[in-house]
Amino acid sequence: MQHLLNLLLTIFRDISLVDIFDIALVSYGIYRALLFIEGTRAFNLLKGLGIILVLLVITKDLDFNTVSWALSNALPTGFLALVVIFQPELRRALEDIGKGRFLSEQAGSEDSIPEMAEEVCKTIEACAKKRIGALIVFEQEIGLKDFIENGVQLNSSITSELLSTVFMPFTPLHDGAVIIQGQKIAAASCFLPTTSNHSEVAKELGSRHRAAIGITELTDALVFVVSEETGQISKAKSGKLTRGLTMDRVQKLVAAAFTRVNRSSRRLFSRK
Repeated sequence: MQHLLNLLLTIFRDISLVDIFDIALVSYGIYRALLFIEGTRAFNLLKGLGIILVLLVITKDLDFNTVSWALSNALPTGFLALVVIFQPELRRALEDIGKGRFLSEQAGSEDSIPEMAEEVCKTIEACAKKRIGALIVFEQEIGLKDFIENGVQLNSSITSELLSTVFMPFTPLHDGAVIIQGQKIAAASCFLPTTSNHSEVAKELGSRHRAAIGITELTDALVFVVSEETGQISKAKSGKLTRGLTMDRVQKLVAAAFTRVNRSSRRLFSRK
C-alpha cells in the first residue's frame, strides 16, 4: 500500500499544469467525438473494436499466443474498415467544425414527456379514424442517423399539427417514415429497409408494415403503423408485428418509449 502511495505521489509531482490541461483537452475532444458518432451503426462497430483491443491486452498478459496473434492481425483490418465506414461521419464532423456546431449540445426536459406522448397519440388516433397511412419510428439505444439522413431533416418540436400535415395524402412528405429522435422530430419521408422474411408476413400487409418490421430487425427501434386500408394500428418491435392495438395500449407504449430515451440520455455517451 505504501509503495502504491509513493508511486502516485511521484506521478503527481511530475505532472505540471500544462500536462493537466493537455490531458483534459484531449479527453474532452475524445468525449465530443464519441458523442458525435453516437447514434450511428458505426458506433457499435467502434465498441466492438474496443472489446477486441481489451481482449488483446488480456491474452498477451495470459500468454495466449495463438489468440493474441489472431487478434493482432484482425485489428489493422478493423481500423481500416472503420475509415471507410466512418466516411460520412468524418465529412459531417469537418463540416460541423467549420460551422462551429461541433461543441454544441442538445437539451431536453423530462417534464415534457407527457405532452409529447399526447401529441403523438393524437396523431395516431386521428390517422386511424380517417384511415390515413402513417409510419412513426422511435429511436432507442441504436441510432438511426443513417436513415434520418436519407429523408427530409426537420429537427422540429413534436406537435400533432406537424405530424398530421406530414401524413396528409398527396403531400410531398407523405411517403416514408417519420423518425423521432429524443424529443424532436428528426426527419420525415425516410426510406426504411423492408423485412427480409417476406414469406412470414401476411399478404394483405403493405409496404409500411414491411418497412416497420425491417427497421426493427436491424435496430431496437419502436415503430407504429396505421393502415391506410383498415385504419388498424400496429406496433413493430424486434422484428415482430403486433396488430390491432387499442389507443390505451398505444399511449402506454409511446410514453414508455420517451421515458427510455430520457433515461438513456443520462449515460456517459448520450446527448444531454
